[in-house]
Amino acid sequence: MSTIIKESLKTSGINYIGILLGAFFTLYLTPKFLPTDYNGLYRLILEYSAIAAVYFHFGIPTLINKYYHRINYELSITKGFDFFVFIFPIIILSVFGVFLYFFRSEVTNMISSKDDYRLVVKYVLFLIPLIICNAYFLIFEAYSAMLGNIAFVNFVKNIVLKVFNISSILLYIITRDFDTIMIVISIGYVLSTLIVFIYLLKLKNYKIDLRPSLDFLIKNNLLKDFVKFFLFICLSNLTFFLLAKIDVFFVAKFTNISNLAYYSTATFFVTLLLVPYAAVLNISFPRIAKSYTDGNIDELKSLIVNNSIYGFVLALYVFILIWSNLDTIYYFVPKGNLYKAGKYIFLVLSIGRLIDISIGSIGQLITISKWYFYTLYSSVTISIISVILGYYLTSNFGIIGAASSISLCTLISVIFQLSVAKIKLGIHPYNKKIIIIIFLAVILIALCIIVDNCISSLIIASFIKIVVSTIIYFYIVYRFKISSELTYVFNRIRPFFMAKMIK
Repeated sequence: MSTIIKESLKTSGINYIGILLGAFFTLYLTPKFLPTDYNGLYRLILEYSAIAAVYFHFGIPTLINKYYHRINYELSITKGFDFFVFIFPIIILSVFGVFLYFFRSEVTNMISSKDDYRLVVKYVLFLIPLIICNAYFLIFEAYSAMLGNIAFVNFVKNIVLKVFNISSILLYIITRDFDTIMIVISIGYVLSTLIVFIYLLKLKNYKIDLRPSLDFLIKNNLLKDFVKFFLFICLSNLTFFLLAKIDVFFVAKFTNISNLAYYSTATFFVTLLLVPYAAVLNISFPRIAKSYTDGNIDELKSLIVNNSIYGFVLALYVFILIWSNLDTIYYFVPKGNLYKAGKYIFLVLSIGRLIDISIGSIGQLITISKWYFYTLYSSVTISIISVILGYYLTSNFGIIGAASSISLCTLISVIFQLSVAKIKLGIHPYNKKIIIIIFLAVILIALCIIVDNCISSLIIASFIKIVVSTIIYFYIVYRFKISSELTYVFNRIRPFFMAKMIK
């Protein structure tokens, strides 16, 4: 089994355990015990801390992906690299923390509606520790990937932090004090970040040079290239919010904070589609970067195509299961009649996300290629479109309009990335088998609708839909060898099941 598939399965397993904990937290604890406005406030704080973290790490995870291999293996001077990676972000983040402290009223006005101002302003300072920890999690994750191990970082991020989330609500049940939630979450993020940093030191055999220096750039003749790419990443990050989270901004700003609770619950389901996809991207990127740097085009094409179809097949399967059983899920969610407002949010966002997943590692490849500056031009253009679309659609159609705007912008971005990859790099991620899997998904969804119409019991209908869809879906995937990586996995586990059946 390839290194990529081994690590992706390990990482996906950790992620799915985290998702089970997250489901308990998102679909049971918070709807049952938190008022919808406080649930929306909690989502707002976490969403904006994640958004701001992408700004204030200044693209260092991408810089690690691009330069770590060259600096540590191809070149000889590494002095100053660790300082730039580990110390530079905290300097910038400290300046931001001071700014937020003195201008918290202005920041609150910017991110919330007038009706929710008094609620949000009381807790906006909790953004500071959460932003710092989110930024360093992204940095440590990228560094760990370069060292060949991201499983532990994912364990902390997706399981340990979820435990702190759950603990905060359990304490809230006792105290009925929302401050308790934010304090516990902040402590959890800080402790988890320190644990991951210690683990990273262990991977580096506790050898880390934090002396400030530009030797890794000057003596390696990388200064001009590094500065150019660094400025590009910084400018690209300025557009990240508009491309990835403009929907959250418009929902919080132009509707009410309770709608953000419904919206965020729907986006939780969308994250389930991303688990195998994200694992493959993180693990395969070092190999993609090396193949591109070495000029190994055949290996590069193979990685791009395999990553694309592997991630898409698994994401599409998850989508079929969730969409066909979403009414059942909302039936068991506390206050499900309210949260069900997010049902079609899931559908709209999932379509956009599946399109994005279908191109696999194309975006990463463009970022490390000499054509990376094209992504900046596209980002600026799409950002402008996203503001116009987001404002118009949210103002006129509410939360479904916000979801539509982000999916439309995702479609435009995917078309652009595919065009650059094909025209400039001569690479595309698709083969004919993707048509088979899309057609299969349509058939299975139609079959699930028939089951719903024939069986009145939600639980029995859901059980039948899950079993039948799983058997048919993966039989076709195996029979037509849709994904070589999945076929390999099936061939490895098939003798085990055959032996069990014989016994």
